[in-house]
Amino acid sequence: MNKKDFTNALTLGFLTPYYDFITNFAGFGPAIYKKITDYISPKAGDKILDVGTGTANLAMTIKRKYPNLEVVGVDPDENILNIAKRKVAKEKLPIELLKGFAQQLPFRDNTFDFVVSSFVIHHIPKPFKKRAFIEMKRVLKKEGTAVIVDFGIPKNFFANIVILIFSLVEDVGPNRQGLIPRLLKEVGFRDVEEIGSKFGVVSFYRARKT
Repeated sequence: MNKKDFTNALTLGFLTPYYDFITNFAGFGPAIYKKITDYISPKAGDKILDVGTGTANLAMTIKRKYPNLEVVGVDPDENILNIAKRKVAKEKLPIELLKGFAQQLPFRDNTFDFVVSSFVIHHIPKPFKKRAFIEMKRVLKKEGTAVIVDFGIPKNFFANIVILIFSLVEDVGPNRQGLIPRLLKEVGFRDVEEIGSKFGVVSFYRARKT
């Protein structure tokens, strides 16, 4: 795998240092991460993987709420991982951060109780999207849960406009057509459901490995 096999978090690499500011300004920040933590129900000692952890905002939110979880974040972008490592060190949060691709996760089968991913799928190149879901399912334990958040099927006129604007700079077209739940089902996840939405633009999906 190389740099051609992933897209930077904000598409343009030079924007990476401003990732947190831009996503928070756009409304895709803390409220999203908090909502994801509300959709998981871990028990002490569970292991959770944040795929495409970026600056580790989601991983840190989970660790703050559930300090007895083992939280691991993985991302292919070394630059953004360096930002994440500085943030985690500053708060002294015991989160493991590793370099790795969603479509080739560096973990053994049946390792994690939960896999989460926030605004990652639309960045994965088309040939690798399905493989990424296969990998998420592979590293989940039996009865494990995946929670995937990304642009989804627009729910209203406003959402249609927003997603059309984003499509000028981000590859959100497949998501708009229902790609995420379709691929989750294709790779063998069960109980695939959309469990929430924000602005009618962002969809929260949950699926289980049986």
